[in-house]
Amino acid sequence: MKNNISATLCGHAAAIFVAVIIMLIGTCSIANAQKYAVYSVTGKAYMEQGGKFLPLPTRKYVTKNSRLKITSESAVTILDEAKLKMYSFTREGTSTVGELIELSSQRTKSLTKQYMGYLVKQLFDSKAKKMAHPDTYMQVTGTSYRAVSVDSLFMARIVDIMNTGATNASTPEKEIVNNSSIIASDLDVTLELVDPQTGKALPKDIKPNTACYVRVRNNTNETLYVNVLNIDAKGNKYLVLPMDEEATCSNLLVPASCTVGFKTEPFITSDIPSEDAFLLVATEEPVNFSILMNDITAGKHTGSKMRVGMSRVRTSTK
Repeated sequence: MKNNISATLCGHAAAIFVAVIIMLIGTCSIANAQKYAVYSVTGKAYMEQGGKFLPLPTRKYVTKNSRLKITSESAVTILDEAKLKMYSFTREGTSTVGELIELSSQRTKSLTKQYMGYLVKQLFDSKAKKMAHPDTYMQVTGTSYRAVSVDSLFMARIVDIMNTGATNASTPEKEIVNNSSIIASDLDVTLELVDPQTGKALPKDIKPNTACYVRVRNNTNETLYVNVLNIDAKGNKYLVLPMDEEATCSNLLVPASCTVGFKTEPFITSDIPSEDAFLLVATEEPVNFSILMNDITAGKHTGSKMRVGMSRVRTSTK
């Protein structure tokens, strides 16, 4: 009788042990299966699928076991909806998402539940967002999250910065082109125009129809959103990096303390003799950069201020 009871107890114990093991395995599987949304890919990055590395698109879900290949001067940013975190990766080479998360402590941003909801909504509501290089003022559909005043504060701060180093030129645009004006900055950022063949910065004097791309260095500890405004001596404007219809700026994100090359957005310089200024503008939150295509004026705004990073490169096409 005792032997039967012992055997029964042992059987129950073994069953409980097996159940616990199964639960632990299940918990690990759930943890490993946690999904992250790809929010931004700047430069070139790839994901291993079926033994091949294919281009990594935004609006794709990955797990900790997903293997990514990030090329030089590139960045990948993902969203952890459960923990309200934004992770940015810039490590060159092949790594799993889990490995990259462990190494991304300096490029991890905590988000509010409201802002996370906004980002995810904007990311997935329209799976084919139209991208454009505005050559006239582009009135975007706007967003419900971004305060209406942000764009006004952005323009006002640019005007303030230009006035700081002004040479009495009649407009901010002329100050930007004027080589004698001083370009101040609230944020430590730099800009280069890069030869895609050599990877080296272009000299000031260049030939017509020179191919190049924008390289941005973010020396701050904050994630920044950037764009580059090209203005020539005649006042013609061109926004170098494309904007999406909703002005989410996810394609314009540059993680903290890193260098990113916008290699997927190459362009060609003027085909005739021209004096040009390329002005990098950087902000800590998304703004409608396309308003730079309008006349740069302070407009109406509250007493609040926002920080804007600026850096200028001049070229002479001969």
